[in-house]
Amino acid sequence: MKNSKDKFEIELGGLLKRHFNDDELSQLNQNINPPKEGNNKITGMINDFYRNQLQIEINNCSERIKIDRTVTFSEKTLQADKFYIFLLDLSQLCLSRGRLNLANELFKKVKKNSNNNVRKAESLLGLADVFSRRADWQRSLVTIEEAESIYRELNDNGGLAKCENLLGSIYGERGDLAKAKAYFLNSLALINTENDVELAANLETNLGVLENIQGQTDDSIKHLTNALVSYNKLGDKRRITETKHNIGMVYLELKDYESALAAFDEAIEIAKQGGYMSTLSLIYLAKSQVLVAMDDFYYASEFADKALDISHSTDDKLTSADSYRVKGIIERSRKNFDAAETYLLTSVRINTNLKNEHNIALTSLELAALYEEKNNSQSKESYLTRALNYFKQINSFKEVKKIEDMLGIGTA
Repeated sequence: MKNSKDKFEIELGGLLKRHFNDDELSQLNQNINPPKEGNNKITGMINDFYRNQLQIEINNCSERIKIDRTVTFSEKTLQADKFYIFLLDLSQLCLSRGRLNLANELFKKVKKNSNNNVRKAESLLGLADVFSRRADWQRSLVTIEEAESIYRELNDNGGLAKCENLLGSIYGERGDLAKAKAYFLNSLALINTENDVELAANLETNLGVLENIQGQTDDSIKHLTNALVSYNKLGDKRRITETKHNIGMVYLELKDYESALAAFDEAIEIAKQGGYMSTLSLIYLAKSQVLVAMDDFYYASEFADKALDISHSTDDKLTSADSYRVKGIIERSRKNFDAAETYLLTSVRINTNLKNEHNIALTSLELAALYEEKNNSQSKESYLTRALNYFKQINSFKEVKKIEDMLGIGTA
């Protein structure tokens, strides 16, 4: 099986072949021969199936050498506009593989140097995506606004639709589901779904995720299934992986743990083969949550730790914060209350800095459960009330009912 680095190099090789002739490739390859490095440490006591799932290389220093030399060579070899088209393709490859620092630098180079408005708008949208993945919301919103203004001048509805979709994702991540849904529907209105199958599928996925958060699991599965059909037609394995992860999350919400594990195991296999690091960390974390629900805390801890490692490597603060939440749940289940409290409060702190109200509410529920076990009724009620206010705001009636029962106040 190819590891993440090998897969990245294979796709990079394919990208280079699309932009350079054989002689140019031969010259480029003479200048690129980075050392092989990596760290795949996994704890010893683990079964072969899980060992294989967790075996993933996350050290990317050799890629930095290869990318730097590739950019230097391509700038000398390609005409200006072709060079910036190549950089945008390379940026998107880095973005999809979780190489956010590389993607950030390449998008910035296009933004700074290209005189073509289409390329400049694409680079701005790419930068906004990088910022959003790092939960740097303000910079992302400002950058989207810059991209939107160019797309409006170009009368480019497709570009505007991409901006609306990214805005929806940002507000969804922050827990403002009403705004998120409005942006997704605006994006949908700007495109022809038969011509722009990929963006339509992305929007189906995003709407499916929103429906699941609001407890509308049947509608969520419909949206996600529609998206999966489209991604299979497109052969987009990265999106297939993300969609299987989201379907698994619906099954987790339904407490159908066997179906959730099946979906996550399929997604892990594809993500590992493709080297989709950011997505892989999310799936590891999701699998950890299923294992917690099944009282398999040892393996749950292994997957949560690996998710945290990758999220630090890719500078994914949202997944890092959620990893601390899951680690807190694990330690609470092991009766390690002090460690659990530290992990959960760390998650709240990070999510508060990121203004992620949804994850603050989820972690507040876990803190309430912890304080119930510690017989701290005041702290328990405080965190339950905080979570209740959020779930009322997003009309998640199932969660509202559960929390009101925990508070002993009944439904209004």
